[in-house]
Amino acid sequence: MYFMKNRKAVAVVMGIIAVGAVVTAGALTMRSQAAEKAAKRDLTYTYDRAYGDLRDCVNTISLTLDKSIYANTPTQQNGLAARLMHESGLAKEALATLPVHDSTMNNVSKYITQVGDFAMSLSNRISGGGHITEAEYKTIEKLHTYAQKLSSNLSSLKLDYTSDNLSSQLKQTATDFTNFPSLIYDGPFSDNIQRKNPRALQGKSDVSKADACSIAAKALNLSPSKLTSAADTAGNLPLWNFTSGTTTASVTKKGGVLCSMRSSREITAEKITMDAAKEKATAFLAKCGYKDMQLTYWIKTDGRILFNFAYEENGVRCYPDLVKVGIALDNGDVVELGATGYLMNHMSRSFPSPKYTKEAAQKKVSSRLKVNNSRKVLVPTSGLNEVLCWEFSCIGSNGDRVLVYINCASGMEQQILILQSTDAGILVQ
Repeated sequence: MYFMKNRKAVAVVMGIIAVGAVVTAGALTMRSQAAEKAAKRDLTYTYDRAYGDLRDCVNTISLTLDKSIYANTPTQQNGLAARLMHESGLAKEALATLPVHDSTMNNVSKYITQVGDFAMSLSNRISGGGHITEAEYKTIEKLHTYAQKLSSNLSSLKLDYTSDNLSSQLKQTATDFTNFPSLIYDGPFSDNIQRKNPRALQGKSDVSKADACSIAAKALNLSPSKLTSAADTAGNLPLWNFTSGTTTASVTKKGGVLCSMRSSREITAEKITMDAAKEKATAFLAKCGYKDMQLTYWIKTDGRILFNFAYEENGVRCYPDLVKVGIALDNGDVVELGATGYLMNHMSRSFPSPKYTKEAAQKKVSSRLKVNNSRKVLVPTSGLNEVLCWEFSCIGSNGDRVLVYINCASGMEQQILILQSTDAGILVQ
């Protein structure tokens, strides 16, 4: 009898535990579902806000472009250009937040970018005493027409973020920008940059794949038989590509110049000094035919040190002609080369006499800066152009290391950079 009672008691307890487990599981499921709903709600709110921001920014861009057609004074034109740069930046951020993971909105993104960059180009010229040309007014009118289209399309859409068809909902908006005209201006996203040809290779003869293989092998201290041919690179800078273990190397099809190389091998403990690494980098540049290069900045990461070298001619440092060389700090091997900047920009140059002397240019530097030294340099604009400047290395009142670039022709501040020295190298902002 006692045994039977005990069994009943155990059964009751087990039943209670089972019911409790079911209730607990149900509570956990409900809590999980609630959390999932909250996450979806938050995500939808994020997308709604981004879409609203994009729509508002495009509306403002459209209105500002319309005003820009009629603005006639430098103050007003610069103010409107500043607004366009600001709004295009916000529009890009908003567009990047939306869950569009294919190329649907690439043309729209390109348009927004070009609006801001075109405005910056105009602002720089207006600040230097220049004027908006009739052709540029026509460009502003075109930009305004497309802004009106984009604004109208965005206002008419009712997007469903919970579905997988967001891209298809935006396709009509993107289709209107398929034939968006190319803009030619002095800016980093100008279409003519994509059509740029390597200046350093003009007039050079074509080299065969076999010759290119020998050139790469010599640079890597290997036998050509140790290199395997990889798919070549087309475009504005055609390359023959080769691999050997963890190392890749690329040689230009015109001229047969080593354009890039990289080794992804593991680097062990650091053993060689900075000076030794610099000597090896300099020697490698000379071996590859890159002459008259001067060290500018360096950065150390993952057991390697990456040196930036710029070409120097007649006392003028040419920053567009840049080559990067990476040295492994365990044994001094060259593990990286990047010479695209040099190949795209290097050419025979003649430097005009500066309209502004060093003394006159230095007067343009802020009184809050103490000038330590100066030199003549060639700096790239954000597009295809390059300008001769006085570079003043300065110390700020708070100890900042500052580089100020004064245009030799206009006397305008071309650029200001802040240098930061860390254990990892010299960083430029």
